[in-house]
Amino acid sequence: MKTEAIFFAGPRKVEIREVEVSDPQPQQVQVLCKAAGISHAEAGRFAETDKSLFPLAPCREGVGQVIRVGSDVKDIQPGQYVTCNRWQKIQNMDASLAHKIPGEPEDPAIWLVEPVARAIAVAQFAQVQPGDRVAIVGAGFMGLLITQLIGRYPVYELTVADKKPKNLSLATEFGATETVNTAGKDGEARLEALKKEPFDLVIAATCPQPALDLGRQLCRRGGRYVIGISDDAGAKGQFERAVRAMWRGLVDLKPLVSHRHKFADAQAAMEAAAQGGDNYIKGVLTF
Repeated sequence: MKTEAIFFAGPRKVEIREVEVSDPQPQQVQVLCKAAGISHAEAGRFAETDKSLFPLAPCREGVGQVIRVGSDVKDIQPGQYVTCNRWQKIQNMDASLAHKIPGEPEDPAIWLVEPVARAIAVAQFAQVQPGDRVAIVGAGFMGLLITQLIGRYPVYELTVADKKPKNLSLATEFGATETVNTAGKDGEARLEALKKEPFDLVIAATCPQPALDLGRQLCRRGGRYVIGISDDAGAKGQFERAVRAMWRGLVDLKPLVSHRHKFADAQAAMEAAAQGGDNYIKGVLTF
């Protein structure tokens, strides 16, 4: 059977290619992909200038519906929704990596389980304690996911710092007790004051060096400083927790998916992701 898949053919160049899909192997499931999130890592790969690294096949943050199962697969049935990997319309994958999603999602584009699993891993690693004073530096997509989670903990204070007003407004909705706009003089002054009252826990959810330096300066001596930006930090084993949290509504991606693009418009989707901008939080491809 033939299907279509997205490839990064070169720096900032997307191609949709026809590929062959075999019958699933005994321990595989065959999935019809419905949506895939555009991660920060994929945006970086798209913008990479080293031509020797191409072609690349993006493979993150997918969700789809099982259409066939291998002979040894007993706990997944055709029709079920699961996580998937490649940006490919029909794909075979190991059944152990196909994490089941309850029911049929009304909007598959907001069922991106992998980044939620990573956010849960960050929160667990941070060992959030009741009564903690917590600061999150960076309110991009991952920072806002982490804010949603920690906003439900019994912390004393949750301060979120970023330069985008829209994102800071969302952080307040998600439980932040204070937000600081790092782009203005008032924000700079507030950060200087907070450095004199450092936090028990600081999570840097963005990677530019100034942000990492700020996170370190906001953390008290003996406190916990976590850099929560790894692409796969602790994600293994967290998918089931992520699915449960999303199904209960403890994490909601709907307000975070700012851009939706059809599969055929992958070039424009990646350009938008690479460019970012004040209104960009998360892009999703729909299949």
